[in-house]
Amino acid sequence: MKNKLMLAAIVIAATLGAAPAMAGPIIPVTATGSSSYPGYGDNFAIDQGPGAATSDWASGSQGAASYLNLDLGAKYFLSGFSLVDRVTSGGGNGSFVGGTTDFTTSFSLIYYADNSFTGPGFATYSFSKGTPVSPTSPADFAYSDALGGGKVQFVRYQVLTTNGVNPGLSDISFAGSVPEASTWAMMLVGFGLMGVGLRYRRKGTTVTYA
Repeated sequence: MKNKLMLAAIVIAATLGAAPAMAGPIIPVTATGSSSYPGYGDNFAIDQGPGAATSDWASGSQGAASYLNLDLGAKYFLSGFSLVDRVTSGGGNGSFVGGTTDFTTSFSLIYYADNSFTGPGFATYSFSKGTPVSPTSPADFAYSDALGGGKVQFVRYQVLTTNGVNPGLSDISFAGSVPEASTWAMMLVGFGLMGVGLRYRRKGTTVTYA
């Protein structure tokens, strides 16, 4: 019986450790931009989609100095990102116009330790997109790729190069797993193993009198 309990606990621990709780899409809870063009809010870049000019973040004529500071609301092991560039660029009339003016051609994602977004970041990720050729739908402005790194809550989206002075975003989100869930599960299983061991140790103890 003892061996069966121990084996079951070990199998549960291994399973929980190998399969952390997945989360996705991970949508930032807040976005704060270096600057915003009037009528284009920072938070419009969070899960708003590319359907209208008012659901874009436009940087406010800062070009490659533009950035968005993103708070994911909790720590995650990020595994990927998805974004849609500012697809109403060149028209701004509330519908897709297919313009490539003010289009971001490369950007970076930088992880920060806290919400001050100061000091050296870590796990900098750079991505070059290029300019869509004769775009016909918002899908031509959508990009995704894999990511790697440690536990992350604060991410900066930094524009690196652009073919205009007012780049922006229609949407950004991430994919990843929740580290805390598997950590707590492993701790609980560990305490359970300790309890089982102590119980059987007490039952197996004998006292011999001289």
